[in-house]
Amino acid sequence: MRTLALILPCLVWALAVPAAETPRPAPELTLQRVDGPPIQLSQFRGKIVALAFTYTECSHCQDLTRILKTIQSDYAARNVQVVECAFNGDAAKALPGFLKTLQPNFPVGYSDDGTVRKFLKWSDPANGTLYVPYMIFVDSRGTIQGDYSGRDHYFEESDRRTRAVLDEMLKRAASPLAR
Repeated sequence: MRTLALILPCLVWALAVPAAETPRPAPELTLQRVDGPPIQLSQFRGKIVALAFTYTECSHCQDLTRILKTIQSDYAARNVQVVECAFNGDAAKALPGFLKTLQPNFPVGYSDDGTVRKFLKWSDPANGTLYVPYMIFVDSRGTIQGDYSGRDHYFEESDRRTRAVLDEMLKRAASPLAR
């Protein structure tokens, strides 16, 4: 029993580690929009970015969008920008209804599966099935500091964990050693 008590916390931590190696430079990413000009990830340089990759019809993704609305409101004044990218096959067609229903207070665009997989450095043979939602955290210098797949336990408490990641990134950004 004592061994289990020692192993269990390590196992939980291991299951929640980032999906891909971090830190790493964030490649450019262009998101198309149904109601405006395309979004370039680089246009948010200087801010911490919480970037969610979702499917419009996924209930877990819709729940995450609702959570991210509150996070955007709470963190906007702290130099944080939430951005969402839908990448299901019919995202361009489904996005207007998704936006009307959920009314996010942050930019939402869409891209195709291949572009998203390239951005994430995701390969099914190497990484397994790509599950959504998927979160990436980019620091103000354009470096990916957090990478969490939909298969991670991260999303069991996405509000608390997203806030914890953002708070840690903000703390590091404010540190004189981070400059």
